[in-house]
Amino acid sequence: MEKLKVLIKTKNFNPESDVKLLCTCGNEVCDKRSVKQMPLNMLQRVRDDYNLPMIITSGGRCPLHKDELNRSVPADHQKGLGVDIRITGLIMAMKLIAIASKYGFNAFGVNLKAGFVHIGYRPEQNKISVWTY
Repeated sequence: MEKLKVLIKTKNFNPESDVKLLCTCGNEVCDKRSVKQMPLNMLQRVRDDYNLPMIITSGGRCPLHKDELNRSVPADHQKGLGVDIRITGLIMAMKLIAIASKYGFNAFGVNLKAGFVHIGYRPEQNKISVWTY
């Protein structure tokens, strides 16, 4: 019996067109893990409220991804609960964080030099965490 492949997507986010939603490590044994459906649904609500295109620069990551290799425990990307969104400045980052926190995201990292904001969901955490890179 062939296993059905479930495609995780929303109106504006789809791994077929947003390839960065999947792991991009390039390893031949990569599981191509994706952002899970629930945080992607939350992200869609952020996108609807933000009312501008949002470019994903990183989504799901397998344990072999270069940014995950030195972690002692899996973080948002490996768990399928975080994405990085391209930004063009602090005002855009703060607007995204404000909107995303309204829809349940609670982990935010801002990297102005690299031009992205990390938006993550940590269900075990009852507070908002914000950091800079």
